[in-house]
Amino acid sequence: MKLILIGEEHSRRTDYLKKAAGSLNIQLDVICWNKLQEDFPIKSLDNAFVKIDPPCYQTIRLSHMQSLLAEYQKTLQKLMQADCHFLNSPEAIWQLLDKKRTKEYLQKHNIPATQMFSEDIQEPEQLISQMHENHCYSVFVKPRYFSGAAGVAAFRIHPASGKMMLYTSCRLENKELINTKKLSKLSGCSEIIDILEKLLTLGCVVERWHPKADFRGKSYDLRVVFQYGHIAHIVVRQSDGPITNLHLNNQALDVQSLGLDAGMLQNIADICSRATAGFEGLNMSGIDILLEKKTMRPLIIEMNGQGDLIYQDIFGENNIYREQVEKVCRI
Repeated sequence: MKLILIGEEHSRRTDYLKKAAGSLNIQLDVICWNKLQEDFPIKSLDNAFVKIDPPCYQTIRLSHMQSLLAEYQKTLQKLMQADCHFLNSPEAIWQLLDKKRTKEYLQKHNIPATQMFSEDIQEPEQLISQMHENHCYSVFVKPRYFSGAAGVAAFRIHPASGKMMLYTSCRLENKELINTKKLSKLSGCSEIIDILEKLLTLGCVVERWHPKADFRGKSYDLRVVFQYGHIAHIVVRQSDGPITNLHLNNQALDVQSLGLDAGMLQNIADICSRATAGFEGLNMSGIDILLEKKTMRPLIIEMNGQGDLIYQDIFGENNIYREQVEKVCRI
């Protein structure tokens, strides 16, 4: 069976999947995203094993990301026509990109997850009103469809004084939101309101800011790569602030350093299994999980159908990608 990667010609993802394939004497053919034009012969994918990696976008403007996202959705819809074996189907990838739909599924099926506000919030004043109504004064505001930390903001307001605090990697430039790789802490009310106003126009979900467990003075959460029914890898993401994404120069630790017992790890595996079971065509997911401060209760933050790039793994045994390639040998 042919092994095909839809992705970028030169990237860490591509290079290390090639390395895994080569170690098993399997040829990997790469189809670049820019070749998936209107005239691309979808039937050339028939009977192959296909992995879809995310396209690499160079833009830092969040408004431009919206239009690129629409193009991405259109291409995924085209790939749905292929008669092949997908690692993750285009449908599953798109479903997990939708934070609102994913969190609604988790809540409906009583799978432990961070709490999402049910209201459709479009303006800062509405956000603050809902925070008071829900007696929840610390929240995350996230674009519904973006991945990584793009556009994510952690917002806190004092219920009595109205004093505000915002952590975000966004900034305003010529009245446009720009995504950066630096986390900033803002306290000026007018600046915070301006950023939230622009951010909420993108279509956002709002979630309770659950306090995270800490290790050696820094809060942390877990990126769990769960594939083919088991945990393939866990990396600890540690940060001085509330946003732990590793490309914001946060620290990655080996999960063994936390000393989690077997019962906790099994609980995490069970939660991941229940979560992934609800999405047809999903064989791998990068699942972000926090351990709640004081209770150590695991809660799913987000799920990502393309969240399998773990540097600690690819620079080590490369087990995640190797297992994916091994599945080709068994089909």
